[in-house]
Amino acid sequence: MNKLFNRRNLAKVSQTPGKTQSINYYLSDRRCYFVDLPGYGYARAGKIEREKWQRMLEHYFEKNKVLKGLAHLIDIRHPATDLDIMLHEWTQPLVKNHLYILTKADKVPSSKRAQAIINLAKDLSIPRERVISFSIEVGDGKQRVLEWVASII
Repeated sequence: MNKLFNRRNLAKVSQTPGKTQSINYYLSDRRCYFVDLPGYGYARAGKIEREKWQRMLEHYFEKNKVLKGLAHLIDIRHPATDLDIMLHEWTQPLVKNHLYILTKADKVPSSKRAQAIINLAKDLSIPRERVISFSIEVGDGKQRVLEWVASII
């Protein structure tokens, strides 16, 4: 969120995964909301907290009738987890437009970025064009995310 909006402290960030523990709405140009949902993959949280997040996400996706797209963030340094695959399969019929964003792209060599895109597309059985690498540090991928957002609103 911070990189997309060019704001340093819009969304809270932390070195510890699982910082976002609620659903946070960000109004953009009085036209649409960007919504930051709790992470789940590498978050350091107990079973009860994870179950709470799961119920929150289930309610959000199943009751939200105006949702235009889902940007699914996955750390490029790790293969898709069972939870990533489960979220992908579960949200396919609920959300029309998906973009898969491999984050922390600056942490791996460019040759590994291309392979990570290929691997994720294969693991999720989706076209490669729906997967991009993204780096907060250098802004790689930001323009593609903004173009995707513009195409669905």
